[in-house]
Amino acid sequence: MSDTQRLWNDYAACWSADPADRIAALGAVAVDDVAYRDPGTEATGLTELAAYMTGFAAAFPGHRFRIDEVLEHHDRSLARWTQLGGQGETASTGISTAHHQEDGRLADITGFFLPA
Repeated sequence: MSDTQRLWNDYAACWSADPADRIAALGAVAVDDVAYRDPGTEATGLTELAAYMTGFAAAFPGHRFRIDEVLEHHDRSLARWTQLGGQGETASTGISTAHHQEDGRLADITGFFLPA
């Protein structure tokens, strides 16, 4: 497993992490001023992104993300993911892209939801 695959797996785990641990876990994979956007929101910084993740977890209890594939080159990557429901069923799929800081952490993340 590449370092970038591991990073995406750790990032995906942040979405279902205990809220008390989420900012620390997120800080290990993303820069302090990380920019995040998906079709429904934009967030800047670890605190805003962690709050968005907390809202997501409340809206989708028991759900988690699985990283299915990672492509990377230079300072960019693309992750194909599946959102899994509480019983492990596919709830949705998507693709996220990221620009990485020099230390490898995520600096700018954009998520896309794929049609069902």
